[in-house]
Amino acid sequence: MHDEAAQLERTALAWSRTALALAVNGALLVRSAEASGEWAAVAGIGLLAVTLPVWIVTSRAYQRLKGGPAAALLARGGFTVGAAALAVVVGVLDLAAVVTHR
Repeated sequence: MHDEAAQLERTALAWSRTALALAVNGALLVRSAEASGEWAAVAGIGLLAVTLPVWIVTSRAYQRLKGGPAAALLARGGFTVGAAALAVVVGVLDLAAVVTHR
């Protein structure tokens, strides 16, 4: 038995967790700025600024597609590629903060 509404809800919850993880990483980068350098504060603030739009876009997409085919949300290749690239950038920034920590 395949329940498309459940699949859509799981996808929306996954994006909410992703937005939360982005916010936490941004806050940690800002917090580590004193030990890692000014770049960490700038990167953290930038990441925090990106977090809210990510959450809003995914929440609106879920509300718009609720009851409709989940494939429409998953088929947005540009958004998914952008989110994956953002995750890679966050990983690199976090690694840089750890390496440059004094």
